[in-house]
Amino acid sequence: MALTTGEAARHCLVTPDTIGNWIASGHLPAQRTRGGQYRIRVEDLRAFMAAHGMRTDLLDEDLGLSPTCWEFWASLDQTGGCPHAARSCGDCPVHRSHADVCHEVRPLLPGGTLRAPACVDCIFFATVRGIERHEL
Repeated sequence: MALTTGEAARHCLVTPDTIGNWIASGHLPAQRTRGGQYRIRVEDLRAFMAAHGMRTDLLDEDLGLSPTCWEFWASLDQTGGCPHAARSCGDCPVHRSHADVCHEVRPLLPGGTLRAPACVDCIFFATVRGIERHEL
């Protein structure tokens, strides 16, 4: 799935011209259409937003997408929001198995690297389930 510069701008809270500048400077990958317009892959926009401290949850919500747990934690790790930033996703059995829903795989894992002692303590679980932290 790809977005126009206007759609990307709306998610980044900037103007389409700013998106064009990011593309021209090589900071945001994009492809040109035959008509000369740019299209930005959702995965590229999400990675760019996460790397620059922008929220990606509204992008995912608008597009009906849900990031994998490792994409979610990587975006927090890059912005300093994860208390376990020293841990590598490459060491995690959920990442290695490319499981879509880590909290469903969790009971099968024999003590692998995990971000929280229980699902109810996990920010990712609360986010994908739409639960506010104070509700837990």
